[in-house]
Amino acid sequence: MTLTAKAQVIERDFQLARGRANYSTFPEFARRYVKHYKDGVVLANTALLELAIGEAESQARRTHLWLQSVSLDDTPEVIAVSPRVRPEAIQEAVERLERVLTKGPEEHQEYAAIVLARSAMASDAPDRLQRVAHYLQNIQLPPARIVTGYNFTLIVSGLTIKGMALEEEGRIPDAIVCYDNVAVMLQSNPNERSDELFSWTEHALYRGSMLKLRQGDQLAAIRSFRAYHHQAMQWPGSFRLARRATMYRYYAQTLSASSRANLSNGSATATDDQSQFQPAALSHEMAQIHAYWEDSLYAVTPFPGANEKNWRVLVMVEQIVEDRKLLGSGNNADKRALVETIYRASQKTFQSPRILRFLFFALVDMGQYDEAALALKAYLDMVEINMKVKNDGLVEDDLTHEERVRMDLESEYDITTVQIAGSRLYSKELGKADEGLACAKGALDNIHQYLQQSPHVTQLLSDAYKGEGVAYGLQASKVHDPEKRPDLYSKAIDAFEKAIKVTPGNYDTYYLLALQLAEMRDIPKAILTVKQSLSIHASHIPSWHLLALLLSSQKDYERALSICAIASKESEWDLATTDALSASQLDGEDYLALRITQAVLQDQIHGPESALELQEALFSLYTKVFAPEPSSLGESMYDIQSIRRRDQSDVEVSNATIAGRPRAGSILSSRSRNGTGSDLGHQSTINGNTLDIPKANYASSIASSIGSTGSKNRRGAPQPMTPATPLGRSLLSLPPTVRRPTGQSVMRTARANKVLVTLWLMSASAFRRLGRMDDAMKAIEEAERVDASNPDVWYQLGSLHAAQGDQETASIAFSKALALAPYHAACLARVGRSYLEAGSLEMAEGALDTTTRSMGWDCAEAWFYLGKVFEASNQLSKSKECLWYALDLESTRPVRPFTEALPRFLS
Repeated sequence: MTLTAKAQVIERDFQLARGRANYSTFPEFARRYVKHYKDGVVLANTALLELAIGEAESQARRTHLWLQSVSLDDTPEVIAVSPRVRPEAIQEAVERLERVLTKGPEEHQEYAAIVLARSAMASDAPDRLQRVAHYLQNIQLPPARIVTGYNFTLIVSGLTIKGMALEEEGRIPDAIVCYDNVAVMLQSNPNERSDELFSWTEHALYRGSMLKLRQGDQLAAIRSFRAYHHQAMQWPGSFRLARRATMYRYYAQTLSASSRANLSNGSATATDDQSQFQPAALSHEMAQIHAYWEDSLYAVTPFPGANEKNWRVLVMVEQIVEDRKLLGSGNNADKRALVETIYRASQKTFQSPRILRFLFFALVDMGQYDEAALALKAYLDMVEINMKVKNDGLVEDDLTHEERVRMDLESEYDITTVQIAGSRLYSKELGKADEGLACAKGALDNIHQYLQQSPHVTQLLSDAYKGEGVAYGLQASKVHDPEKRPDLYSKAIDAFEKAIKVTPGNYDTYYLLALQLAEMRDIPKAILTVKQSLSIHASHIPSWHLLALLLSSQKDYERALSICAIASKESEWDLATTDALSASQLDGEDYLALRITQAVLQDQIHGPESALELQEALFSLYTKVFAPEPSSLGESMYDIQSIRRRDQSDVEVSNATIAGRPRAGSILSSRSRNGTGSDLGHQSTINGNTLDIPKANYASSIASSIGSTGSKNRRGAPQPMTPATPLGRSLLSLPPTVRRPTGQSVMRTARANKVLVTLWLMSASAFRRLGRMDDAMKAIEEAERVDASNPDVWYQLGSLHAAQGDQETASIAFSKALALAPYHAACLARVGRSYLEAGSLEMAEGALDTTTRSMGWDCAEAWFYLGKVFEASNQLSKSKECLWYALDLESTRPVRPFTEALPRFLS
């Protein structure tokens, strides 16, 4: 019997209803279909069996209180399945279909057999697998012919059922073949869509991926994961989120493990599809995985109750953090994306030390040092509390990493690494020596008490001792009590020597020890120590720089200059070859500091005229070193437009003029700022801030001279700077918030301003000694324009006016310098000298004694003038001691202060 037009319409609508699993309409469709097409009895009863199976499965899930969330605990070895149905619940529908099976077209019989196989697979009958094999034995799967519509769905379900049966029989390779055939069919029929197709597709791709992992075939599993993800893009947003979360977890872990294995083997790719494992493609793929994993997991993860741990969230964040290490930290948008991801995770966990640890390191990497310090304090407080309340019967040493994650327990190794990083943060970035020392001591206590058998104990000890040494040295440099200073310096030396004993092959420890010895003016020993650093790492610029300064402290200027020339050849920042992108920005800063010292040595040997010849090259190098870093520009490599996520908007960082800002109340007169009269030069943007970069021919660009007294009003208001480039939208960004500059960018801007001031003041000093007072004044004005809060600007201004005989204006400038830096040693020495020349011996002694006992203990001028004060007051023994000490300090004084020219803590 042929189908009538009416029957064709009914069949079409019937098949659409079956594709949507709209069971309530099945009986009516079946009745009408058989009425208009007598041979449709097989298809009608097939649909009624689907109805019975669907209702029985729903009832079984309700009876067993079964939820999809159980799939969150799936592993490649154990995959959760819905509860089986009782055979009697569907027996009547099965028998009814079997009775009419031969009464319809052969095509209907084939598809009916697939549904019968489904009914057998869904039941808990003991012979269920045999019945599945019986029903499918005469059906070609996949078929040779092309099928469409709901029939395509039935073929996919038949392949999936066959694979599940083979899987239960232990025939895993054969089961994988069935699941892979589903993937192939989906690729050949990309336009097929239906709820039931999505369901069976998900079953096949999910199980196939997990079985490949069970077999240990990571690369095949990755291909299946990719097929799953491709199909998931078409599924409803709430469809099987628990299984999707599990799938993305194993997808990320497998892709990461495969990539690491290939990196360790020196291979650039992880599969035969090389393009998929290039860095950019890998970053894009992992970003998608992380985003969908996060969204699906959070959709099925409630906030934890009391004493509950959302360990799955911890696993996810840890994997994301590890993947970011694998891919590299990326640009500022990527770093911010990671921080925001961790903050979101904190909303699904409760007082998790692990989350705080990840947040601390992410904030440090992002450069948000103040927030990192808060996260560090919260972390250390939390682990301390956990140590007090932990279960005494728990032997933590026996716990695996996975068990620690599930219990959210931090290992002593994790705690120690945070303490070491905290010591570095406090000492290097925040200048808080006391907090840095406390972290270093805490790390050492942990190592000695818990980690003696750790394979990482050597490096941990070395890092902790270095942190302790730096903190002690920083304390000594800031202490005002002369009785405490020697003990602090001694402890710093002892800590560095312990670090060297632990890891004698670390060049940076020798450098730190040499710098500490140099600060203490133990020059011969410092020279021997820094040579040890260079013997280990011959291209370390700060070590070469330190050696040059040490030689200059012995007044061996020629040799120090030759050391600078050798060091310049060792650096990638050599002016003849570098493009300012091949080496890091911090390396560039080290190289620029070396070149400044080289110019000072040139001045010392050949005079100020010779030093001025190098200024053009120094300003040019400055523009390279403090140009925008490539990693700070552009959009996040995780920015993927196609991902269905919360709405986000680009975030613009408001332009903030850090340098080149006119200062109210300036002693210096101003030249015009309003356009054509200014020839200062171009600007370079650094992390959202602007820095004024002088042109190479800086001397001729300076405007008219300034007066010798008071300040004149600046002409015109400051012109707005060009807005900073908007940061690109990051994939995992939260909704737009006001972005403030990171501590890292603020510090970089401050360093850039300080260096630029140093360059201008070097020019001013050279001009002054050459008698070119007008040019010296103009150079000081440029330094003041960059940073009027730098006390050295005002000290140079005072020195210039003093050289011109204008003591009144000089006194005003020195007072301004001391208002900005009350312990400015050179300035206090000049003030003491002024009191001495004026006959105010008590005032002179007070100022100079305060200087030599505190921050100016190594200022030769202060000791010299203090000796002169004692001599004038007939305290000859004290005078002799001071003068001898001044002579000793002068004989060991470098051309630039050690700790000002060199980094105290290496990166």
